[in-house]
Formats: sequence, C-alpha cells, structure tokens
Amino acid sequence: MEGGGAEAVFRYQFDLLKEDYNIDLFYAYNAFTDRKYDTLAYIHSTFWKKKFAAFLKNKHYDRIIIHNYCGALSPSVLDVLARYKKKTACKIIYYAHDFHLVCPNRGYFYMWKGKIINFRKPPAIPEILAKRLDYRGLFYSLLKKIQWIWAYPIRKKQTLFDLVLAPSDFLTDQIRQACPALVVEKMYNVCDAPQVNTEKTNTEKSDTLRMVYFGRIAKEKGLAEFITALRLTDVKYTFTIIGEGDEKPHIQSLVYHHNLQDNVFFRTKLDASTLFSELQNFDVYVLPSLWYENAPLSIVEAASLGLGLFLANHGGVKEIGRICGATHFFDPSDSADIVRNLAGLYRDFQNDTLPKANRELLQTLFSKEVYVQNLTKYLNE
Repeated sequence: MEGGGAEAVFRYQFDLLKEDYNIDLFYAYNAFTDRKYDTLAYIHSTFWKKKFAAFLKNKHYDRIIIHNYCGALSPSVLDVLARYKKKTACKIIYYAHDFHLVCPNRGYFYMWKGKIINFRKPPAIPEILAKRLDYRGLFYSLLKKIQWIWAYPIRKKQTLFDLVLAPSDFLTDQIRQACPALVVEKMYNVCDAPQVNTEKTNTEKSDTLRMVYFGRIAKEKGLAEFITALRLTDVKYTFTIIGEGDEKPHIQSLVYHHNLQDNVFFRTKLDASTLFSELQNFDVYVLPSLWYENAPLSIVEAASLGLGLFLANHGGVKEIGRICGATHFFDPSDSADIVRNLAGLYRDFQNDTLPKANRELLQTLFSKEVYVQNLTKYLNE
C-alpha cells in the first residue's frame, strides 16, 4: 500500500489491531499505479461488489472498520455490508478521513473562476448541482455529484454506519450537521514524531527565517498562492518545499517567474526518520492550505520538534494549530494578509518570542496509548 495521510492511518491501525485481534484486510489495490476502473465503476462497481461479497462469504466478523471506499471500491460495497450486517448483526464503523459524507468533493470545496472556495456549511442538493466540484474539469465534477447524490440523499447508504470516527472537532461537527442521525465521535490520530532536544546548541542566531513545508504538492495546498505572496515581503527568509506531487512543476515555474530562486528551494520526498532529522534545521513550519484540511498531523510533528508555526486560518489547520500553540495565522488566498502576518511572525522570530508547543500535552493527545485506549473503547461498545 502507498499514499498519503489516510493510507498511513489505515496501515497503522491494521498493524496495531492485529496484535490483539483476529483481523482480515480487504482493499482494492496494492499501489496507486494499479488503479484501473471505468466511469460507471466509480458510481457503482459490480466487480468489487461481487469480490467483496465473496470475501465475506462464510465469515463472521464482530466489527468491520471502513476506510476510504468511495474511489476504487465505490459506495456499492456498502450494499454488500448492509446484507452482511442484517445476517450477522456485525457493527460497522466508518473511519472518516475527509468530508465524503458531507459533500461530493471530499475536500469540501468548489471551484469558482479557477479558485478554490470552501463551503461554509454542508451544501444542499441545489447548491451541489450548481457548483463545479473538481478542479480537473466538469466531467469529474459530474461523476462526483452522481455518485454522491445516488448513494446518500437517495439511497441513504450512510445509515449503515453504527459509528463514525473523525480525527478533529471540525470534521466531527461538519459530519454531524450533514448527517444528524449518525453517531459521530472525535478520535485524534497518532503522531510518531521522535522526542528530541529542541534547544538550539548554537547560540549565534541568524536573522534569516528558515521556513519549511513538507507533504504532498497539490493545488489545494496553497503553495502557489503562498509563493506569489512571498515576492511582496521584505523579511529575510528561505522557504524549502519537501515532497512530490502533480503541482510541483507549476510551483517550480512560479519560483523562476518571480525570480525567487535564491529564497525558495525544493527537496524530494524523504523517509520519516530523515525528514524528522532535517526539520530541526528549520525555524518555522508553513501550511498554507486553501482547503480546510481534516486534522493535519504534520502540524503536530513540526511542533513536537520545536518548530514555530505559520498556518492557514481555517478548518482543521486552525484547530490543530491552536492545540499546538500556534499564534500566527493567515488567509491563504490573500497575499496582503500573508505578507502582513509574516511580518509579525518575523518580529517574534527576531525577538525569540515565537511560541513553543506544550509537548507534554501533544504527547498525551496524540499518543499511541491514548489512541489504543479510545479505539478499544469504541470497538467494545
């Protein structure tokens, strides 16, 4: 398996549960490059429906945890689960990594004149029909609408879930608004950043603010808007982008277009241990996401390693940022606001007053022990 944060949580949870439970795993593909499904299969996959039914045949599970199913598997696998649940009284838990139950666009945004606009509340069907919900084009937007409206407002497939677990208060609240009949509970994911000495051994301090972003390089991450704003600032800085993604060539072209080659640098994706070691060479972690995010653990990882935080001022980014002690936020779509708040961040950096996270609190909230305790509780209820 490979992928981003959701896939990492999926793998971690499986490895954790198999230590104490008899557990089986069902998924579509071993790698993203294996994905091959046609248009209609995205809405309803007879192939995966039959394959999942064969997998469940003659088996009796007490609990089934569903992760990302709406892409390759399609919501049609929920029909199989509904029949299975009726026969066995199995409890079905949905582990929400995104806003899929709230909106056809799992990122909870729509496109307007080429820009990402976040929904302010769960959209009604007329609003869904009127909006473009995928930046790749109208065809993808239409597919998402058909799949979602057929599966949930019409077929009510979400009623299958006995419990929905979400990794932040923000996502929990949005799902509760959209699906008031569902039982939805918050459960933070695990942060496995190493515990290191974050005190700087070198007393000679540079006046250059060393900023870093690490993660997937995609349009919704707001890197293009952030770099465009950097051309307007007069603070002394460097900005290093660590990661890969479809948007990387565009971001690189922007850097050259704005003549920022001496300030903005790129590094390829690093394994976790190397990344955590490298992060200690920076002062501030930046997350300029245009979309809300759900519960970005990258913020917790950076804060646990002693970095300051400069974050988008909405959704899961703001919630997790506040838990980590962040005080510097900005509107990721507003260059002037980015520049203004970056100046305030830089003053705190120069004065050595950038806030530090309460690492003991983070170790408690995002620890393996607390995660296991909560997961065990929900499995046994």
